[in-house]
Amino acid sequence: MTDFTVLKLQINTGSGAAGEGSGSATWSDMLFGTASYEMRLCGASAGGGSIASASWPTYLRPGSTGVIPEMWGYFGSDASGGLKSTTYDGTSAHYLQKRISWDNTGTFASAPIYSAWKDNTLPAAVPGTQPGSGDGTAFINGQSSDTSSTSYIKANFYGQGVTSGGTQQTPSSNAGGTLTATSGTNGAVSPGSGAWLATWQSLQALTQYIQNGGTPAATTAGFWYCAMAYYSGPNMTAGTLLPVEGVQYTWV
Repeated sequence: MTDFTVLKLQINTGSGAAGEGSGSATWSDMLFGTASYEMRLCGASAGGGSIASASWPTYLRPGSTGVIPEMWGYFGSDASGGLKSTTYDGTSAHYLQKRISWDNTGTFASAPIYSAWKDNTLPAAVPGTQPGSGDGTAFINGQSSDTSSTSYIKANFYGQGVTSGGTQQTPSSNAGGTLTATSGTNGAVSPGSGAWLATWQSLQALTQYIQNGGTPAATTAGFWYCAMAYYSGPNMTAGTLLPVEGVQYTWV
């Protein structure tokens, strides 16, 4: 029995045609659980590739709930080598934004899930409850009037990645679907084979999350594509907010 040698998140930092279309996607590795690999959110045109995390531009809490419009990736260095996620803008108008990548050494024992948590201890969410001082809980729990107690983090996944028969499913059209600050439903939602979710899901620990619609083929490398939207609102507790995202899976 063996686990995967490589299972990682990748974000599209390509240029040309907003990083989509033939040959324009550039996939940069965002390693799970590894120091100084971070996705950083900011206001439009506020980010940069050589800004230390302690000096990262503050995002002002908005007067009404809305999407945080820009995201950058840092890949193992705190203050250098940062790249803009060219297809992230918090809308449903892109299809090559993020993906989960795995190699051909492991075998999923069940359908993997994707969600977000307060921090790397992966605690349960308390929907609608904001912390006394700002941390990742502010994103995950959401707030009653801002998000109807769903998470401020929304996601849409495409298909099954690699089907049980070994077919890679790769999107060629935009994520589309219903996306609002209140999008989300309790429990797991699963995209259909070769399709995006019709309604984006809130990522709220194991209260609201996305589960693959099948178990990917054994010992077969693959990609599971997704798009994200990160919201903020007037009732979100301010502070240094550091939620984590991750894949949970079993293997044989």
